[in-house]
Amino acid sequence: MQKVEVRLRDDVRYGPDDPTLWPQPWVEMYCHLGAIPRKPNDPEDPLSIMWWDPTRDDFQTFGGGLVDGLGELSGSKLLSLRKMLSIMESRIEDHRKAFPNPNKFFLLLVRAMEDSFARLDSLKTTFTEMRVGVTEFQRYYLEIYGCLDYLEIYVPRMDGAKPAAESVANCMGAITNIARIVQEFHRAGLPVWFLRPSTFWDSPTRCNILEIVTPLDPADVLCLSDHSPFFPTIFLGSSTDPKKHNAFHTRSRMWLVFKDPFGGPKG
Repeated sequence: MQKVEVRLRDDVRYGPDDPTLWPQPWVEMYCHLGAIPRKPNDPEDPLSIMWWDPTRDDFQTFGGGLVDGLGELSGSKLLSLRKMLSIMESRIEDHRKAFPNPNKFFLLLVRAMEDSFARLDSLKTTFTEMRVGVTEFQRYYLEIYGCLDYLEIYVPRMDGAKPAAESVANCMGAITNIARIVQEFHRAGLPVWFLRPSTFWDSPTRCNILEIVTPLDPADVLCLSDHSPFFPTIFLGSSTDPKKHNAFHTRSRMWLVFKDPFGGPKG
């Protein structure tokens, strides 16, 4: 819940600031992030590909096969991602039929996901740019997945339109200091971490501690090392600032810009 500096790491993901990798502080504008699924334990689960990291073997080069030349994602992996996209597009169509007036933000996410896949499918890029393109598509896909689940499954439970959950979903969940959000997430069956002042630990009558556990350190499970060369910082500020998550989408629209062949002005 402190000041963060957000940038792509060596695995071209955003480390603990990435909502598809680590629970984020609850932010009203991005309340659906807690419904993003966690990586399945079963590697054969079709959704597992959304955490797959491409390697050099997945990069088909052109123009003599130079290491740093232009190329594209291998056909087999592109086909696997295309199948997942087709499944998601079918679900989106079903959602539009059930909810004729979807919110504008959801529609923007859908367009961004489709555009990111189109770039993977049609543009020749460097290996690093291809990796960024893959993780970008994966991030959009998982956010849309979580957004649909949030709207269709979890909000009706929060609102009382459907019975409360009897188990906890395998989702990212959220961190919050707001009691109402804890109650809503609990009713929905989403993981939630409730932050309270340390004074609540002074008396067992004020804090019912069932078990003391050691928190998981992001450094033990995520890539925190910097890429060489460094990727630029896209956000610096509070982790509860909505601008942090907005920075992901802003960068996605602007990062892939090729050199101007006409030598026009920059900016």
